[in-house]
Amino acid sequence: MHFLLETLAKQCDAHREALRPVIERYGEETEGEEEHRLTANGIREVRSGPLALLLDLQDLYVLVNHIDATWMMVGQAAKGDRDKQLLDVVSRCEGDTGLQLRWLRTRMKQAAPQALLVAE
Repeated sequence: MHFLLETLAKQCDAHREALRPVIERYGEETEGEEEHRLTANGIREVRSGPLALLLDLQDLYVLVNHIDATWMMVGQAAKGDRDKQLLDVVSRCEGDTGLQLRWLRTRMKQAAPQALLVAE
């Protein structure tokens, strides 16, 4: 599982790199935005106990859904602006995000019986 998680993390890094030329072209304005954003920064401690894995997977699922919705909105903006470069980035990255969501759903389904029924 460690190898798969590392692969998924590398996909996210590749998404950021793919967006770099687009950000340079359009700019990056985040003034006042940080306090209202959903980020992984709030996840600061290592959880323990029978529900730890399930809660971690659930948090990741929420974050990846946020990313999925963001790709959809950025894709719509790219279509509106007829920005082929950005459409290409969105197309590649959206597929990876869909794969990440499917993997997280599968892991939650696998972990739920153990965490919710067997754990003390």
